[in-house]
Amino acid sequence: MISASALTLTREGKVIIRDFNVEIHPGRALAVIGANGSGKSTLISALVGDLRPTRGSITLNDRNLNEFSFRELAQIRSVSSQQQRFSLAYRVEEVLKMSISYSGDLESIARAVEALQIADLLKRSVISLSGGEQQRVSIAMALAQKSSYIFLDEPFSAQDIESTQRITNVLQEFVQEGKAVVVVAHMSLKELSWCDQRFQLGES
Repeated sequence: MISASALTLTREGKVIIRDFNVEIHPGRALAVIGANGSGKSTLISALVGDLRPTRGSITLNDRNLNEFSFRELAQIRSVSSQQQRFSLAYRVEEVLKMSISYSGDLESIARAVEALQIADLLKRSVISLSGGEQQRVSIAMALAQKSSYIFLDEPFSAQDIESTQRITNVLQEFVQEGKAVVVVAHMSLKELSWCDQRFQLGES
């Protein structure tokens, strides 16, 4: 379990998240929604270990998240970031193989490719893809890592209705298999009703 207690996060002296508490359990889905500037991405950065809390604590199985090495974290949690940008002309299949350096295998890549229906992209350069296609590749990278905790920052922002449903379906499958899924989205709580826990962040 990942637990955040009295979590406060600041950026450039401005409080973004104040006294936030949450528990992320295996086999459950958590949705975090809010307007632009409400701190959604900042919160995810802290929960995955990329940003140290200003105050409060984040623990994974009762161990402080700051004590984990990068390799340890890479084996436990995977992240699809809204800010992820591909700058090198690797083929999609190469990018997916690089994503499983610490966990995952060719079978898990194949599953993600099939679930997201991106087989037609495998031989293409990632920098030649549209924004929505790059987003699906980023999500496939996170899913292929076979992590216990999967974090997705705005996974639906560049997707049409059909792709959104495919992503939702595979995330629900992963939850049923005992993984924890955290989705940050600019959507209504109703649209994320399949999630077990739902939080709405106010504007900072």
